[in-house]
Amino acid sequence: MANENSIRLQGHEKFALREGWLTKGLNEVDNPKYDNVFLEKDAAEIFGIGNNMVKSLRYWMRVFGLTNESGTELSPFGKLVAKKDKYIEDTFSLWIMHSKIAKDIHNATSWYMYFNRCDADDLDKSQINSILYREISKYAPEKKVSEKSLESDVDVLLNMYSKRKENDDPEDKSISPFSQLALVKNVGGKYSKVHPSAKHFSELIVLYEIASMLCGEDSLSIDELINGEMGLRRIYNLSSVVANDYLDKLDAAGYIKVDRTAGLDVIYPLMELDADVILKEYYENK
Repeated sequence: MANENSIRLQGHEKFALREGWLTKGLNEVDNPKYDNVFLEKDAAEIFGIGNNMVKSLRYWMRVFGLTNESGTELSPFGKLVAKKDKYIEDTFSLWIMHSKIAKDIHNATSWYMYFNRCDADDLDKSQINSILYREISKYAPEKKVSEKSLESDVDVLLNMYSKRKENDDPEDKSISPFSQLALVKNVGGKYSKVHPSAKHFSELIVLYEIASMLCGEDSLSIDELINGEMGLRRIYNLSSVVANDYLDKLDAAGYIKVDRTAGLDVIYPLMELDADVILKEYYENK
């Protein structure tokens, strides 16, 4: 388990996630031949990638919530993806993986800080580095933050999410699948966050976040869900208007009751909401 205020930079070994890697990981972690495939002597041959890339893949599988902490087995979410979306063709899978890495302050510290504590737009890499350095230093003042490792994280993060250029080759395996989310755009070296396309964003993602935040409580503040740390505005760059539209859809579908009377602005679950069950429901019904 991570210690309080623990941080991790450059867990990816300087390798951005590449097309096809997660499929390799889902296949081999689930292979009964291996107790821990990442620690096999010939792991590089098994995955068909270099030794440091194996370490990188192990890291990505963990921070995307696809394996347990040691990488010895798939998580419940990882098993669902392996069964229903092994080739990561559904953006829903990417959104849930994005949610997991953007909330992992201990193992993906730069991702957490960029999505939760870096609100400004039209920033170049050096400005983003400065903001993240400041925020990590505030969060863990006793830790020495390596500027070089932080720069590596920012490079990988921005390359991983940046919207593809029109002339990018869709067959280029070095392009990260997360660019499909088009969550970050790069215009002349200035980076801004982009609102998700409604076409590729299911209201069940919002229901998943509600279930994750409720944790057995019988109500949830709309303001906390949207604007709080790890809320919809920070993790997904959803505006308040769009987030409320999704809440109304979930209300109409009978999952929740949204109460905006007398300035309450509260969500009540109308059934037991379990984040893992919601994921299962999505994959079973899609």
